[in-house]
Amino acid sequence: MMKINKLALFALLGVFILNSCSNDDDALEPLPEGDYTDGFFVLNEGNFGANNSTLSYVNYNLSTINNDVFNQVNGTSLGDTAQSLIFEDDLAYVVLNASNTIEVFNRYTLEKVGTIDENLANPRYSAIENDRLYVTNWGDGTIATDDYVAVFDINTLEFITAISVEEGPEKIVSEDDKLYVALQGGFSFNNKVVVIDANSNTVLSTITVGDVPSALEVEDDFLWVNSSGLPSYSGSETAGAIYKININTNDVVVYEFDDSSQHPSNLEIEDDMVYYTLGGSVYKFNTSATELPATSQFELSEITSLYGFEVEDNYIYAADALNYTEGGKVVVYDLNGEVIADFTSGIAPNGFYFN
Repeated sequence: MMKINKLALFALLGVFILNSCSNDDDALEPLPEGDYTDGFFVLNEGNFGANNSTLSYVNYNLSTINNDVFNQVNGTSLGDTAQSLIFEDDLAYVVLNASNTIEVFNRYTLEKVGTIDENLANPRYSAIENDRLYVTNWGDGTIATDDYVAVFDINTLEFITAISVEEGPEKIVSEDDKLYVALQGGFSFNNKVVVIDANSNTVLSTITVGDVPSALEVEDDFLWVNSSGLPSYSGSETAGAIYKININTNDVVVYEFDDSSQHPSNLEIEDDMVYYTLGGSVYKFNTSATELPATSQFELSEITSLYGFEVEDNYIYAADALNYTEGGKVVVYDLNGEVIADFTSGIAPNGFYFN
């Protein structure tokens, strides 16, 4: 099921057309070939243990919405509990948590290239630097000392090494031969970001941030960290905080939330604006601001269980897991909160990835 605001849709098409024509040099580059070159993917986590993760494809004009496209192309399930996806050149890498695998396929045709199925234990997120794939792993959830970042060669998909880290490595980003890994805590809680040298595959340093760092972004020599804070069930609830860390000088700006019950989620940076969610609403502030905004940008009133969030080309994409057992919902907004379109996805949509 899909609903589209036609006026907003024309504006959306204009953005993509303008972007595609903004650089004459880009026009001279050969266009990728395949049925999935002109849209974005929604990764659907599925149910743990059910082997029902799927990939949905949405055309940029929102006229083509196709669920379970990986299965349609390859005749096989994507796997169990799809956690995250990244692109590198023509390839896509999907981390499957319960399968303990990474599926590799062509991002434009969806044809499967290979599978990484060794040296993974509770894998979560990934990043690529210097032709190496870095994957965060929680290991055994009952053991606090077996967490690591696995390193693979992206050309051969062969295992290179494992980098031991503290408990709960989660989101990971790369920048200038370094990896930044949020130590969220896994089944416990943590409050650090570890810095890894991509040349030597060793830990360079550890940065202490707020409790439960749940999201990372690198933008213009700054590492942004959204720490959600300890939840109430921890017995020692703490307020969330957003950290802005200069990766050259290590200078830190902390945007603190006032109340211990405030636990911000998500973190996206687009056109010098920082976006996050709190209490079912979207907030934003300029990257040069010195304090958090006093009011929200708009409320995600169409969303009941926010499970994925992205800001891209002046539009906001929100994924609703609904009841986590049937198809979820994706809603596309403009930056003022007007709904452009909504449609049904696979089970538990958790992320958006733009081709």
